[in-house]
Amino acid sequence: MLAKLEFTALSHDPKLLILGEGTSGLDPVVRDEILDILREFKEEEDRAVLISSHITSDLHKIADYIAYIHEGKLLFVRTYDELQNNYGIINCGRQFFDALSPNDIVAYKKYRVLVSNKQKLKNIFSDIRIETASIEDIMLFFVKGEKIR
Repeated sequence: MLAKLEFTALSHDPKLLILGEGTSGLDPVVRDEILDILREFKEEEDRAVLISSHITSDLHKIADYIAYIHEGKLLFVRTYDELQNNYGIINCGRQFFDALSPNDIVAYKKYRVLVSNKQKLKNIFSDIRIETASIEDIMLFFVKGEKIR
């Protein structure tokens, strides 16, 4: 019901939509239809959508920028493309971990490492496999991962 009420705002030709969990509780088909409507809405240059969501799959479908707020603290603001193109996860042993520059490591959990420059590292270490990090992976590393001091 709430989602229906939020979308009545579209009939008044707004420039900015602010949605709190706008697709929460909807079945996948309806959620996808709502995201299509939002994508079309934001295609106009003078329009924008600000959405607060815990459904990271929605962010993959609609976000141009992602701001991650955890416990009231802004942890990062990045473009969606930057997160997809630059961030990656390396599963490695101690020797490879020690070979990485601290500047290459965003955060780590044991020898699972989040990096923010996967293309550069692929050029340096051509034989290493670097997984693409999902938005959820990145968020979890920022909160639960260890940082190099």
